[in-house]
Amino acid sequence: MIFQKQFLKFIGRLSLTGVIVLGGTYLGSDFYIYELAKTPEKAKLRNLSQELSNLTASGLGVYIQEDKKIITGETIKSWFEQYKRNYSGETDFRVSPDKIDGYVSSVARSINTEPINAKIKVVNGKAEEFVPPRYGRSLDITTSKKLLTNAVITGAKEVTLPVKSIEPAITLGKANDLGITTLIGAGESDFSGSSQARINNIKVGSAKYNGIIIKPGEDFSFNSILGEVNEESGFESELVIKSGKLTKESGGGLCQVSTTLFRSAIMAGLPIIERKPHSFAVRYYNPQGFDATIYPNVVDLKFKNDTPNHVLIQSRIEGTKLTFEIYGPNDRRKVALNGPFQHDQKPNGSLKAHFTRKIVYADGVTKEERFDSTYGAPAPLERNPLE
Repeated sequence: MIFQKQFLKFIGRLSLTGVIVLGGTYLGSDFYIYELAKTPEKAKLRNLSQELSNLTASGLGVYIQEDKKIITGETIKSWFEQYKRNYSGETDFRVSPDKIDGYVSSVARSINTEPINAKIKVVNGKAEEFVPPRYGRSLDITTSKKLLTNAVITGAKEVTLPVKSIEPAITLGKANDLGITTLIGAGESDFSGSSQARINNIKVGSAKYNGIIIKPGEDFSFNSILGEVNEESGFESELVIKSGKLTKESGGGLCQVSTTLFRSAIMAGLPIIERKPHSFAVRYYNPQGFDATIYPNVVDLKFKNDTPNHVLIQSRIEGTKLTFEIYGPNDRRKVALNGPFQHDQKPNGSLKAHFTRKIVYADGVTKEERFDSTYGAPAPLERNPLE
């Protein structure tokens, strides 16, 4: 028994020094034969210093919603730092938390936005002030750090960083009692290459339609809002071909406005009452077959608000892009456009074009219609000066 107690004390001292007692065999009379395990070997960890070149060879694609950023291999290498392992004293590399934090923070600063509340102020049937609502967004920083660090360590080619949407407190439905709740259609055109006078006319003309409100069941007429086209109303003269001669006439470029507004009405699914294509193909209105010419007291652009509530027309210019947006009720109609397609093109530049529009209403009723355009040869003897 004395031997047994002394032996157990010895075993206890061994366990404190790192030797593990795994078990024993009972021999009777309180005697055991104890088997001692060897001290386990230290686990061998991956040596990132040997793998660093492979991990950063192709860089990393970072997706943030619809945007993609490329982080080069050299940048990723700069995110690694040297350190000493505590248990072995060996020098190795690891991803620097500070570098990851710095990158994620810089991304957050570039994409985080506050939501914008909707605002609409109507005076005499026109929206004098209109601010559409906009969702804010916020990068999930904690999750992004983890995902980015893991992607760098594993040598991943791509990683998606999560972004949270922030809803505005005031939506369009809360901002007005006209039933204007959502964007129902938008159209765009590019006037790059235009003269200064033409650009001025586009700006003056498009501003006339900004904030226009159309009542339920009401017809819209482009010319009835346009008014007089002269210097007194802010329009400049532009060279045009008329009766075979070059002459100056006010308002050149206004068809850029009518064309863009026509495109937005098409996409909103509103019935087109009157529309005429240009006499020949004009490069400002590509793709051909998706335009609308106007001329005061001669040719008009008309469409109808067949929605159950009011609709609002908004225009804006960014660089050389003119955009019209139509806001109204969400009556769940779906619009699909096919085309425009160009055909019957001749050596003299004349051609034909067409597109089809399909509207599916909330009750399942479907309406399909075709819009045809015929363009003559360029530079005719007589031309609409507002083209």
